[in-house]
Amino acid sequence: MSTNRERQPMPVVPNGVACVASALDQAGYTVRVADLCFASDPHAAARAAAATFQPDVIGVSVRNIDNSDLIALEHYTPEAAAVLRTLREAAPGARIIAGGAAFGVAPASLFDELGVDYAVAGDGERATTALLDALSAGRDPAGIPGVVHRDQSATIVTPPGGDPDVDAFPAARMHRWLDLAKYERRGGTVPIQTKRGCVFKCIYCTYLNVEGWGYRLRDPEHVVDEMDELVRDAGVHHFEFVDSTFNAPPRHAAAICEAITRRPLKVRLDTTNFTPAAVPPYLLGAMHAAGFRWLGITAESASDRVLERLEKGFDAARVREVAGQVERAGIGVLWIFLVGGPGETMQTLNETLAFATERLERGDAVYVTVGLRVYPGTTLHRIALDEGVVEHGDALLVPRFYFSSAMSIEATVARLRQVAARHPRFMFSADSRSAILPYLTRLASLLRLPRPHWRYMGVFRRVARLGDRVRAG
Repeated sequence: MSTNRERQPMPVVPNGVACVASALDQAGYTVRVADLCFASDPHAAARAAAATFQPDVIGVSVRNIDNSDLIALEHYTPEAAAVLRTLREAAPGARIIAGGAAFGVAPASLFDELGVDYAVAGDGERATTALLDALSAGRDPAGIPGVVHRDQSATIVTPPGGDPDVDAFPAARMHRWLDLAKYERRGGTVPIQTKRGCVFKCIYCTYLNVEGWGYRLRDPEHVVDEMDELVRDAGVHHFEFVDSTFNAPPRHAAAICEAITRRPLKVRLDTTNFTPAAVPPYLLGAMHAAGFRWLGITAESASDRVLERLEKGFDAARVREVAGQVERAGIGVLWIFLVGGPGETMQTLNETLAFATERLERGDAVYVTVGLRVYPGTTLHRIALDEGVVEHGDALLVPRFYFSSAMSIEATVARLRQVAARHPRFMFSADSRSAILPYLTRLASLLRLPRPHWRYMGVFRRVARLGDRVRAG
């Protein structure tokens, strides 16, 4: 069961749920998937699913703890806990297993908070199957890589390890388990992973906790086989690559693009996980030929001081160089920035905003998040402890944020609003919470406007703000 109900600025297809469902199906288990994303009453939907299927085991996916947004915070864990209580009442004899990306971030504390029987951190395909095999045979599942369990008074987390051969997993076959058309009608895109893991050291990031260090690459032909099936059997024509960083390693990204071009699939492609650290001359041409017309670049800053403190692996000169490369390749950009991290001042913010203004005037778009969510086990967590931003022993399930002491949040937001007032394609995170925005993205889908829909950010912002003013009276 997928508990993620966030639909702003657009809903996210729960690919991980499909991956685990396919793995369990291949192992011989009878599987049903309940997706609560669009349920008008998630508790009624959960009860109905339990009553209809009468499961022995209920698997619950928790995608995020929160939305990592200081200005427009949404905390998801309480809602997930409430759904779990409903499932306990509806199916009192069923064991409940939890998983999802959130358990890679904080496996022990989230396990205790939700009170499930078992949990899985890391790759869910192998661990969930091994866990069910053990439970079915009456064996103790302790020691299975990635499994979280309770041993008398202690919560035990067995490290996931990470399967090196991700091609050995069965195909996710998302269209079998999920209503992809419903996601697309509401502005969502169909996700594709070409690898798992990451090698970058960004101080705030949880990818190393969730997927591990190093790359586990999928065979490009297997990736394109998955896309081909979705085009043929589900009518999907727009895909989003959701790797930690699509373009690293660049040779693999180029091989993916070349495999797509050889078919050809005639698809539109997108990613919002593109780093300036790995953009060799051959890559952008391959991306354009495959179907990329827009992409999101996670620059995070255009100030050397901030980039160094964030440990991004590139400098401001590299950001500017890549901006020119991408423009010459005929690809538009959504520039993604984080404001308020270590070393940030109003001067460094103005450096970033000067670059952002240049790109806006060249036709690109900009998205800014204020504050950095502090997650356990990250370098930012250690910095926050040293500076007294968070306390020792805080499990960080209640969202805590780092914001540079050299700035004030009020002055920072006011400065960002100044830029937003002059540039319609400049959006910061609070704008994504507009009540009317989901309706605009759905309208764009119904009108079959080419994705990604954030390219119409300027129009959406004008209409959304007008609608919000009308709603406010």
